[in-house]
Amino acid sequence: MSTLNLKKERLSNLFDCKKGNNKYTKTYCNKHHGEYEVYTGSTLKSFGFLNTYDYDKQNLSFTTDGEYAGTLKVLSGKYNVGGHRAILLKKDSNLNLDYFKYILQPIFYSRVKSGDVPSVSWEKHLKDIEIEIPINKDGDYDIEEQSRIAKILKQIENEKIVLQKKKNRLLSTLIKDNLLENFNASEYNLTDYFIPQRGNSKYTKTYCQNNPGEYPVFSANNSAPLGYRSTYDYDGIYLTISVNGIAGKITKKEGKFSINADRVILIPKNNAIDLDYIRYSIEPILRSKVKGRKGHDGQNEFTKLPFEIIEKIKIKIPINNDRELDIAKQKEIANKYRKIEEIKRNISTQIDMLCSTEIKL
Repeated sequence: MSTLNLKKERLSNLFDCKKGNNKYTKTYCNKHHGEYEVYTGSTLKSFGFLNTYDYDKQNLSFTTDGEYAGTLKVLSGKYNVGGHRAILLKKDSNLNLDYFKYILQPIFYSRVKSGDVPSVSWEKHLKDIEIEIPINKDGDYDIEEQSRIAKILKQIENEKIVLQKKKNRLLSTLIKDNLLENFNASEYNLTDYFIPQRGNSKYTKTYCQNNPGEYPVFSANNSAPLGYRSTYDYDGIYLTISVNGIAGKITKKEGKFSINADRVILIPKNNAIDLDYIRYSIEPILRSKVKGRKGHDGQNEFTKLPFEIIEKIKIKIPINNDRELDIAKQKEIANKYRKIEEIKRNISTQIDMLCSTEIKL
């Protein structure tokens, strides 16, 4: 088997970056409607069409900001590029664009700056990336070898997608069993038993640095605090919901803490509510209603969940013969959910290990 010769190269030595044309708005496209597509931030649906075109060959492009920031796409035919997208113009003819799409995609996602509007910049984040490229015996870029590798990587990506779909179907099957079928239950509005309250928008990293202390402030991140401040807003055990980032994810917070506007807290009105039962019951509903770019198990995800959706959530809760909330049954069902979650984690771990296996060139 022959040895693959690789050369490390900076991305700016391989491509020039050209920003899309901001004048290509919806209004502009309507006024100059034609047959040539305008590609902008979204990678899922058409934005508009013009009667002229700016490009007439294949180019690698990426979304610069918004929910699909960092997403790479090979454009071909006659087309235009609007705002929220940039074109990578190759400097050497011996470059296979599919090869670079598969090699660069995880790197581009990792360079996206998170926030209310996720973004990635050629100058700040991308141009100095170094990647390995196959070369031939003369030291030139080996486009045939790039093409061969690109086909392999495409096949692997397709297999990963199939595997993830099978995993999701399996996990969905596990939770299709109606855990309430042996219990009496009534449907209620979430707001009948909780007060949803959004966090304080002034709690930023800078605010925490200017008001240091021991009490955590939680933001969009579902695990680590944004920072620590000298006082706290809540003291107890609460369910909190991320409304940005990986939106709809519910985490239980205990002790003395605060949250900012990227998170919502559910303040109980009634002690006859088991928080784990509520968490397991409404999280799938909330996750199904988020908007934005989703990924596998939250990877490279940028989604949002409007506050109004949380306020409108309905939930079935077990009741006893007196038609009062049955907290014992809630705990029993929550324990079944917990066991299902453990099975899901084990399955997910095994499949994700296969999907995340690094391919060495």
